[in-house]
Amino acid sequence: MKITFLNPPFHSMFSRESRSPSVTKSSTLYWPMFLSYAAGNVEADNNEIQLIDSPAMDLDLDATIAKIREFTPELIILSTSTPSILNDLQVAKTLKVIFGVPTAIMGTHASAEPIESMELEPSLDYCIIGEADHTAKLLVRHLRGEIKEVSSIPGLAFRTPDGGVDFQPEGPKIENLDSIPWVSKVYKNHLYPYYKRYFYGANINPLIVILSGRGCPHRCSYCVIPQTINGHVFRTRSPQDVVDELVYITENFEDLGEVFFEDDTFTAKHQHVKTICNLILERKLKITWSCNARADVPLDLLKLMKKAGCREMCVGFESASPEVLQNINKGVKNTDNALRFAENAKKAGILVHGCFMVGNLGDTPETLELTLEYAKKLNPNTAQFYPIMAYPGTEAYKEAIENNALETRDYNQWLDKDGFHRTTIRRENLSSQDLVDFCDRARREFYLRPQYILQQAKMALLNKRERYRIFRGFGTLVKHLFRKHGEVASHTRQAPTNKS
Repeated sequence: MKITFLNPPFHSMFSRESRSPSVTKSSTLYWPMFLSYAAGNVEADNNEIQLIDSPAMDLDLDATIAKIREFTPELIILSTSTPSILNDLQVAKTLKVIFGVPTAIMGTHASAEPIESMELEPSLDYCIIGEADHTAKLLVRHLRGEIKEVSSIPGLAFRTPDGGVDFQPEGPKIENLDSIPWVSKVYKNHLYPYYKRYFYGANINPLIVILSGRGCPHRCSYCVIPQTINGHVFRTRSPQDVVDELVYITENFEDLGEVFFEDDTFTAKHQHVKTICNLILERKLKITWSCNARADVPLDLLKLMKKAGCREMCVGFESASPEVLQNINKGVKNTDNALRFAENAKKAGILVHGCFMVGNLGDTPETLELTLEYAKKLNPNTAQFYPIMAYPGTEAYKEAIENNALETRDYNQWLDKDGFHRTTIRRENLSSQDLVDFCDRARREFYLRPQYILQQAKMALLNKRERYRIFRGFGTLVKHLFRKHGEVASHTRQAPTNKS
C-alpha cells in the first residue's frame, strides 16, 4: 500500500514537533521526528511511503499537492500541533477532496483532542492517539483488508456507520523500542536532500535528532509530549542499538555537527547514560552529541558524558520561585541544587541551554524578576524565555481552565501573526501580553550583558566549531531583540467552547 506522511505547510520554518510549536526567534527548524518514526514503522511492514516535510522543503499547499500527486497515495497521514490544528485540518480536507483517499492525523493535538478534531473537520477519516508507530501500521493493515474491524485498533478514532465518531483508547506503550526502525535511516532514505535545512539554534549544525528512550518519569504540568504521546514510564532502547545507530549516522551524514537525543529526559536513568557512554568509548567512536537533561546529573556522570562526546544539555530550570516550581510539579524544592548542577556542568566542560518559563500558577511580577536574575546567575551558554504555552491534554491546560486563566480556546491565538510564541494565559496583575513583553525584555537583558557578549566572542574566536552557531544565532537574535511580539492575526476560527 502507498502512504504519504505529511508535515503540512503552514508558516515558513514552523516546527510542529517542538515542545512549544512555533516559528522560533533563533531560526530553529525541527526534524519531523515522530512522523518519521511512524513512517519508518509502516514502511517496514511491506508498504511504500512518501515522507514530505513542507516547511523544510519550502512547499506551499499547491507545491505540496503537486508532490503528492506524483506519488498517488492510498492513505495520507498528517502531523498536527495545537497552534496549527485549524490549518492542518483544512489541509486534510483539501487533500481529501483532491485525492479522494482516506486521511488521518497524528501528533500532540490529535492525541489530546481526537473527537474534537474529527468534529471540527467532518471529512477527516481517522485520528491516531498517542504513539503512532503501531497504530498507523494497524490502520494500514485494516485498509489492506487484513484487519476486519477498525474498532479493534487501539489508539484510533474513526467514523461510525451512522456518521458519528468513536475511538479505541491507546493500548500499552511500546516496550521493545529496538523493534522500531532507526529514524536516521528514514531521514537518509526520504529527507536527506534537506538534511542541512534543519537547524537548532543551540546546537552544532547540521544535526540528526533521535531517541534513546521514550516517556518521562517526571510529571511537569506543562510538558505536552509525555502527557499526550510518550507517557510517564521511561522505556529505553538497548544501549547497543543506540550506539549502532550512532555509528550509522557518522557513516551516512556528511559534515555532521552533532546528534541530539530528544528523549524527554535523556538522563532519567543514569545507568542507561553510563552504558551508552562506555560503549561509545569502547568503540572509539568520535561523535559529538547533546541531550535533554534534568538539573540533577552528578559530576562524575557529567565528566563521563563529556569524555564520550557530550557537548551540551538542554535543561528546564523554568522558575526561581519554589512556590511556582511546586505548582507545576517540577519536583524541585529550591534552586540550590540547580545552581550546583550548573557549576558542575562548567567543571565538566559541558555547555547548558537553559529554559525559563513565565506565567505559571503563582507567578507575579516579582517572581518574574526573580527568575530573570536567576537566569543571569546560572549564566547558561544560551537561554530561552517563553510564556507558558498551555496545550490541550496537559495538566497546565486543565489548571488554566479551572482558575479562569485561559483567555481563549481559539487555537489561532497560540501564535502571533508571524507564527512566534504568544500565550493564551493571564494571571493576576499579568496579562498575556505582559508575559510576552517580559520574555522580550528578559531576552535583551540576558544576551546584552557585556560579560556574556565577551564570553561568546571568546568562544567564537577560540572554537571554530562553535563559531558559525554563534554568528548565525547573533544575526537572527538581533532581528528580534527590539521587536514587539504577541500581535494576533485578525482572521480566526473558533474551536468549540462547550467543554468544561
